[in-house]
Amino acid sequence: MATVALRNVVKSYDGVVALQGLEFETKDSEFFVLLGPSGAGKTTTLKVIAGLEDIDSGEVLFDGKVMTTVPTNLRPVGMAFESYALYPHFTVFENIANPLRAPGRKYAESNVSERVRRIAKMLKIEHLLDRYPGELSGGQKQRVSLGRTMVHEPSVYLLDEPLTHVDAKIRFDLRLQFHRLEELQKSTTIYVTHDYVEALSLGNRIGIIDHGRIVQIGEPKQIYYEPRNIFVAHLVGQPPINLLGAVLESVDQGATLLIPQGGFRIPLSARLFQALKNVNAPRELTVGIRPRDLEFTFDLKKATAQVLCDVFEPFGSFGLLSVLAQDMYLELLVDPEVHIEPETPLGLNFREERLIFFDPNTENNLLWSEH
Repeated sequence: MATVALRNVVKSYDGVVALQGLEFETKDSEFFVLLGPSGAGKTTTLKVIAGLEDIDSGEVLFDGKVMTTVPTNLRPVGMAFESYALYPHFTVFENIANPLRAPGRKYAESNVSERVRRIAKMLKIEHLLDRYPGELSGGQKQRVSLGRTMVHEPSVYLLDEPLTHVDAKIRFDLRLQFHRLEELQKSTTIYVTHDYVEALSLGNRIGIIDHGRIVQIGEPKQIYYEPRNIFVAHLVGQPPINLLGAVLESVDQGATLLIPQGGFRIPLSARLFQALKNVNAPRELTVGIRPRDLEFTFDLKKATAQVLCDVFEPFGSFGLLSVLAQDMYLELLVDPEVHIEPETPLGLNFREERLIFFDPNTENNLLWSEH
């Protein structure tokens, strides 16, 4: 087991900065997910931790020990690449067994065989052990690469988009296996992905990375419901968060949010209005609410806003409803069994406790606080 820490790490390629003072620290035996868009610096971060890339400045530490000058082969890490990096002239068995036969390793062949076959069974590739990489599909190659990483039980696993080329059914099965695997539970795992579903499903904590910097670190629920800014709010969740231009108003009857484009007002509790006053919130705000936190009703008199059904799409386990409020479209998740014709008048209500308030200039969450 180990903790991994990056302290003010800077890494450039031909004058282009990839990591800009990157900082984060894992916990011991933690499954830490690094989530971000393409080009954010995720893979570079893993290569720096593994020692595959030198850094311009800063420190990489394992259990408090500076590893910056320690070569890759002396770091207790196992890394699975998105690009597989398999030996084409080795069978699947030989590819997975390779780390156990490396110089300095002293495993009996019976032990090697037992480990390889156990990992292959878990990854559902035991029937492929005699094949060569050229005979495998992309998803099969990905699982072989993952098996090779797991077989020697390192202190730190570095997993770079390991499920990218795996079909949906295998991806779901492997996500469950990641939760169950004793090897991963005993080790620290840093898992890179651009898929927010993987991040929310797997991560004990999630680090959001953008342009080589950490934007926010938190538990999945914190990242989803308490995004630090609009970038994080957009990155996590599908369909994406609804964003509304709003004007904060205080009237005799209480505080409200005027939504000019939608032609309606959202009432605010005194508690929430006071919280916004305490942070000197601007009068003009951007308000976010996730599709699952909007509710529709056919009783227009009991609704905050009156809207028209635009498009209803059933997706089996959920339905996606798009509605038009004057000049503004909103999306909400509903029961897939509901049938709503286009242009049907509907009422819309907002879960006040799920409203997120952003400064329209900085795009930061006005009520966000470090946990």
